[in-house]
Amino acid sequence: MPSPLQVVNVDCNFTYDLEQQRIQAAGAELILRTARTEDEIIASCANAAIILLENADTPLTARVIDALPECRAIIRYGVGVDSIDVPAATRKGVIVANAADFCTEEVSDHAVALLLASVKRIAYFDRRLRAGGWHDFTLAPPLRRVSSLTLGLIGWGRIAQAVARKMQGFRLRILTTDPYVSSLPDDCGVELVTHDQLLRESDLISLHLPLNAQTKHLIGEEAFQTMKSTAFLINTSRGGVVDEAALVHALEQNYIGGAALDVMETEPLSAASPLRTIEQVTLTPHYAASSQESMEHLHASVTASVEAIIQGYWPPFPVNPAVQPSIPLRPWADFQQNP
Repeated sequence: MPSPLQVVNVDCNFTYDLEQQRIQAAGAELILRTARTEDEIIASCANAAIILLENADTPLTARVIDALPECRAIIRYGVGVDSIDVPAATRKGVIVANAADFCTEEVSDHAVALLLASVKRIAYFDRRLRAGGWHDFTLAPPLRRVSSLTLGLIGWGRIAQAVARKMQGFRLRILTTDPYVSSLPDDCGVELVTHDQLLRESDLISLHLPLNAQTKHLIGEEAFQTMKSTAFLINTSRGGVVDEAALVHALEQNYIGGAALDVMETEPLSAASPLRTIEQVTLTPHYAASSQESMEHLHASVTASVEAIIQGYWPPFPVNPAVQPSIPLRPWADFQQNP
């Protein structure tokens, strides 16, 4: 009797009752490991058909992928896959998948919260009052009516679209830019513009981008020089999309009005980072995706992806859909009809 397929989780930050039950029922074995280095991952996954990873920095490099002959798929508990060498996986016929929709509501809610907190200067007022103040300060930039502002969304994926839907109730102008989008419906209430136009005209700029070679430090010195001096930057996507040193310089020189960040280039944020002390910055600790419901959704989404692959179907969210898998797969829609 052949050995069951191995599904190896190399990070293990949660509990896995759902995965254990359903993966075993699908005829495979879930193995839990804690592997941090390339060599540890290679050793732990020598016989793995499917690799699960949770941490955004777990190194699924070309060297690792090339050393795992049994690997059919790599699935991320999350959205970002910047620690996975997707081109190397594609060359090897390895599917890379994520849980693309697990936190759309949470991250878009968090982005909206940071947008409104920036406009209304909530964190600033809170700090002043806690320090014993009241009106004994100079407010710059001045407060603005939300409906008089322009919101720019860089990226037009699920989360950006949810942000647009939620912010439209405030009746402000909304722009977006995305190199992969050529047009928008006439009645969607959002204008598709160039990257430079969005930077020039937006009072609020919210980032909704993956981190890759094209987007790393996309928002840097040149972008800050182009933005309005009163503009706020909001980042709930990936820290590396912003050149953090350039952001600090822009804030210190008042090139922009402020920033609200849930993600940073290096996490956790250094205790010595100037971002911790610059008055016009609001910070949260990479927590935008978190809720009880999103965690339940995440586990269910990853488990469904594993079940689909074991049974010969595509997962719902392949990152490299053009890959030629080592074993032919049927469409995800067929799996949904016959789980």
